[in-house]
Amino acid sequence: MYNTPWSRGSTSRVVSGSLMGQTLGYLAGFLAVFSVATLVGVGLGTAGLWVGIVAVFGGTLLVNRAVARGGNALPWGIAVSAGMGILVGPVIWVSALTDPHLVVSALVSLVLAVALAAFAVAWIPWDFSRLAPLLMVGLLLLVMAGMLSWLIPHLTGWTLSPAYNLLGVGIFTGYLLVDFSLLKYRGLVYTGNGAAVLMATAILVDVVNLFLFLLMLGRRR
Repeated sequence: MYNTPWSRGSTSRVVSGSLMGQTLGYLAGFLAVFSVATLVGVGLGTAGLWVGIVAVFGGTLLVNRAVARGGNALPWGIAVSAGMGILVGPVIWVSALTDPHLVVSALVSLVLAVALAAFAVAWIPWDFSRLAPLLMVGLLLLVMAGMLSWLIPHLTGWTLSPAYNLLGVGIFTGYLLVDFSLLKYRGLVYTGNGAAVLMATAILVDVVNLFLFLLMLGRRR
């Protein structure tokens, strides 16, 4: 879901298998870091919220900066993964303890969504990264609604509504399509491990956010 130079340039031929393999390898590593960090997030309590926010947003900026400058982006990708785990760990573990069936259902839906997005990008000859501007508008609306519900208690019901969470599911499924397209079609070649780390980090953010919205959408009222 990152705004990379790939989304602004013309696309070239299909990405090499080596880059795809590197991206999947980094993604597996980031998911492992994320999983461990969820346990840390539970232990940190309220402080984990701010630690996670700083790690995610700071890491995101530094990933993009390191990639653009041809530097080593891996440490910042790890920081984003750890921050995401710390940030959402309490939500995931509380859900797992109170309603494990909901977590399993959300995981199954997540796997299906990722598989369908990958299948669509692989077989449909169209660059889904063109959806990025539209998805950004939807994401901004989602964030604004979330901030208003946090600032104004009477609007808390917005973020609990099926419509809000269904919109979130749609947006992050769309971002999966965008990021898989950016993985498939390259308009810019970065040096070192930059491209693989950038795409693995972006896909991780998509997957985690999609999982959270699926959890909220399936929540028992």
